Amino acid sequence: MTQYRILFIDSYDSFTYNVVRLIEEQGTTENPIEVVTIRNDTFKDINELIGYIHLFDGIVVGPGPGNPLHGSKEVGIINDLFKNPNFVKIPILGICLGFQAMCYASGANINILETIKHGQVYPINITDNKNQIFENYPSIFKSTRYHSLHVTNFENLNTIIPLAHTNDENGKLLMATQINGKPWYGVQYHPESCCSELGAQLIQNFMKIIQSTSKSRDSDNDISKLKLLQKTIDLSPIHDPTSNSNTNTPILKEYNVSNDPNLTFKICDKLNMDKFIMGSSVVSANRGEWSIIAVPSKDSVVLTHYGSLKKTTIHKWQDESLKMKQIHAALKTADAIVNENLEVINEDKESFWHTLGNFMTDRSVAVHQDIPFIGGLVGILGYEMGSYIHFNDNNVLRPDAKLVYIENSIVINHMNGKLYTCSLSTEFPQDISQIVSTVIEQEAQTQLDWDHTLPKGIDYKIDMPNKEDYAKAFGQCQEYMHQGDSYEMCLTTQTQVTPSQRLPPWTIFKTLIKRNPAPFSSFFHFNDILDNTNDILSFISTSPERFLKWNNQTCELRPIKGTVKKSNEMTFEKATEILKSPKEFGENLMILDLIRNDLYELLPNVKVEEFMSVEEYKTVYQLVSVVKAYDLDRSKYAGIDVLKYSLPPGSMTGAPKKITVELLQDEIENILNAPIDDGSRGMYSGVTGYWSANGNGDWSVNIRCMYSYDSGDNWRLGAGGAITVLSTQEGELEEMYTKLESALQVFM
Repeated sequence: MTQYRILFIDSYDSFTYNVVRLIEEQGTTENPIEVVTIRNDTFKDINELIGYIHLFDGIVVGPGPGNPLHGSKEVGIINDLFKNPNFVKIPILGICLGFQAMCYASGANINILETIKHGQVYPINITDNKNQIFENYPSIFKSTRYHSLHVTNFENLNTIIPLAHTNDENGKLLMATQINGKPWYGVQYHPESCCSELGAQLIQNFMKIIQSTSKSRDSDNDISKLKLLQKTIDLSPIHDPTSNSNTNTPILKEYNVSNDPNLTFKICDKLNMDKFIMGSSVVSANRGEWSIIAVPSKDSVVLTHYGSLKKTTIHKWQDESLKMKQIHAALKTADAIVNENLEVINEDKESFWHTLGNFMTDRSVAVHQDIPFIGGLVGILGYEMGSYIHFNDNNVLRPDAKLVYIENSIVINHMNGKLYTCSLSTEFPQDISQIVSTVIEQEAQTQLDWDHTLPKGIDYKIDMPNKEDYAKAFGQCQEYMHQGDSYEMCLTTQTQVTPSQRLPPWTIFKTLIKRNPAPFSSFFHFNDILDNTNDILSFISTSPERFLKWNNQTCELRPIKGTVKKSNEMTFEKATEILKSPKEFGENLMILDLIRNDLYELLPNVKVEEFMSVEEYKTVYQLVSVVKAYDLDRSKYAGIDVLKYSLPPGSMTGAPKKITVELLQDEIENILNAPIDDGSRGMYSGVTGYWSANGNGDWSVNIRCMYSYDSGDNWRLGAGGAITVLSTQEGELEEMYTKLESALQVFM
């Protein structure tokens, strides 16, 4: 058996692990392939990498943002890699950015395309089909293009051998090459995209080239060096589901009920107590099948993270000995605190994830996998809890994540008409059981008489996005995409609504449910401190989009990209035609490839189960895909790890994720949305859901939502859309207002 080892150099791209898994999948039992991934800035000097090269049989330089003309500040060591004589004999495959840097180092120029191609599928014409890299290829095949830059002035260079091209509005463009006299190959297109043909064949051919040059290696010292290299990107798990020793069995009672999703809200109407709702007001296969009513008790533990303060508080729900001034004082002190009624931990958001993992370790229950939620953590993770995003240093006591451990819940399956009361305590509360039984008995005779409008006599001051500011932000996005920094940017806006008098969040939620029913409706009113009347976090959502669902075996993401407003003139057929246009197709494809990458980062078995289906909602049509990862139980990761490493949601950022969220936060949205919350997205664009004690999880994207940090004195609503090079300012502004209207309509 011969194991081949590839060094993959990542440029913080959002398609990196699609390429990594594609390479690994070409290995066999007799000849497995190991891929070690580093970043282009892991080493500050190319000479630092030279001491590791003998460990590898080949190098793949992946795609990413940036321009080789701008040197190390944008592409790290990549330019120097192709100029250093120590690498001339090792086989190298450059993809997109890697291809451009390879050609640039060999004398070619790099220019910006007149017409940018992001997420577009084009025919690739092979110029030299006798070259090893294109062995067994047809003369023409299709592949996905993601590039603003292209290689020029190569025709008269004897260093560059053209191997393939494509034709578009820009003319004839170089799509593949070999560097003369070296085992270096490059492709401009993305072979790893789910719409690219023959990507596996490209890697197989590259491995054949490697096999002719491979060598023996790996002394004990080499293995030590390899392990150090493997640790340069930290993908360590935060939770081990097999380490718990909890043998508790939840107490369950089953009821036969109707399939009407309104049953959830009828029960909630009668529950005159604090409750959290993750309910479906629209039921269809694979979305909206379940509703959950989580009821906190005096034993419920509340975990709250304050990102800008780098602190986490832990306490019991409505502990009578705990006052809000004690929380404020504890957050303002520099010390960690452990009292019998309050614990304050000094930690950043990375450590907070580990706090959650440790908290759930001895609370996991390995039973009842057929019920998604039997109790566990429920709550909200704000947008700034995701990777690559920083917290504004405003020292404001506003939570960025808030979760509550629930022992008692009501879980309803709307597809098969089953309701379960679940308790992780000694027994399910009798008073709640009686309410559930009564509502079930009377359901056929009762109607959900919630109002379509809010109470009269209240005025609403609405501060909406400024069109001129939006136009400037749109132009900035286009500039960044055209110069190669991003493929797609999800530009979002913030609206603030100030009622003339405070309304109960429950009243607003009921109206929103009637006006905009959705499969992932949420109600969270965190009334966890008894004497707190002015600083309560409230969150209301009728989201159409699932972010991540998992059980012990699989993970599923359902990205939504592409929106058409419903009207009398807009039929399903017409909406489908619009949503399958090149602009919308490319927008969805980019996020679909990004989602695959987010799953592939931790798990090797990922499949696209549904490719760009049009789904109908109350107010809009949307383009949806489904991506699923398998064999979670065979990996070292749990679903919560996938959640951590894939936030923020790709559908709310764009791609590549790192540079895109940085540009949005630091250069664009901080100015566009400055009047509201210093430009922070807050709870908008984050996720809401649960992590059940039986290992399951389900989280929706915080869109079509509103939230308040001040008990309802002010409500914040976010809305936005993915900007691509094919977007128009007018079209994106209309889409943004369409999405905003879904929630804002209750106040108008």
